[in-house]
Amino acid sequence: MSTDPLSEQQMDAMVAAVAAGEFTFDRGAPTPALPPKPDAEVMAVYSMRLPSDVAQRLAAVAKSKGVKPSTLMRQYVEWCLATEVNDRPISLTDALRALTQLRPAA
Repeated sequence: MSTDPLSEQQMDAMVAAVAAGEFTFDRGAPTPALPPKPDAEVMAVYSMRLPSDVAQRLAAVAKSKGVKPSTLMRQYVEWCLATEVNDRPISLTDALRALTQLRPAA
């Protein structure tokens, strides 16, 4: 069985066959086997919009680390979610937020 996409001519021929009643469906045909489950972890896809300056910074940092921007974003999300674990008197997120607002020493 080919997995190549159908050409326009093939699609037109199929449409004409269905319209002419020449296309049949065999309910007694065996059900094909399902494809195997993926070996790797299944990942969800999210789309996000970033300001262009943030996207440029992300691309530059990813390049300096030798990874794709999507990989770097996934790592950052995983790290930030890890800080949400409620096992500290102050969350790491709050600590980081406070530290980023401090002025540098003279």
